[in-house]
Amino acid sequence: GLEMELAGHKAFMPAGQVALHHLPDLDVLIGEKFACEVIELDKRASRIVLSRKKVLLAERESAKEEMLETIAVGDTHDATITSVQPYGAFADIGGIEGLIHKSEMTWERNIDPAKFVSIGDVVRIQILDINTEEDQPKIAFGMKQLIEDPFVSSMADVAVGEMVNGTVTRLTDFGAFVDIGSGSEGLVHISELAEHRIKSPKDVVNEGQVITVKVLSVDAATRRIGLSLKQAIAHDDSQPAREEDKAMRKLRERFGDGPLKGGIG
Repeated sequence: GLEMELAGHKAFMPAGQVALHHLPDLDVLIGEKFACEVIELDKRASRIVLSRKKVLLAERESAKEEMLETIAVGDTHDATITSVQPYGAFADIGGIEGLIHKSEMTWERNIDPAKFVSIGDVVRIQILDINTEEDQPKIAFGMKQLIEDPFVSSMADVAVGEMVNGTVTRLTDFGAFVDIGSGSEGLVHISELAEHRIKSPKDVVNEGQVITVKVLSVDAATRRIGLSLKQAIAHDDSQPAREEDKAMRKLRERFGDGPLKGGIG
């Protein structure tokens, strides 16, 4: 905590009463003067306990009421990260705290919020939703809305009908997801993995495997790309065979079309 001086009297402020959120280094407040609330007073023991947090909470509630009347969905603000959780991060825009769900931080999937933002970071957010029907207003923030979606920009390089190389990123019961580069990931449905019926995608492909697929569809609205492995294989099979080597042709003319065997005669 902090040793304080109040009107010539010694006082104490517990670490939990210093700020709205955990302050790792209390030394930064040495010599500072700020408003406090007396939360405990024992004259016989000359004990005075103070709280700065209660004053900050009151100020924030007052600012929140004023700000709630002015903010609207779609507004953008600078926000300070106040807490990081496995499901997202809470951020303050000056009296109002909202949640940035991890799915709204970036266009990447399944990120770890702790690796993306830290307490004290200032980020640019957009207000996605304002719910004032409950006792405590719930505000939803988003960050990815203010940056370009790499999927949309990469779609210009993907054309229906073309053959592309990609890496299998994950397998599901219904198919295989394939990274075809530039931030684009498509799905090869289980019915498009092979000409014959298969029980599981792992019967045909493995995670990390590089394969050639045919682009069947590109849907910007749903951010989905449909791919086919079996049609890409069929396409390769339909290509004209490479002209046989002249030396090999002479050997076949001499020895016939049976398998050629090496050895010492």
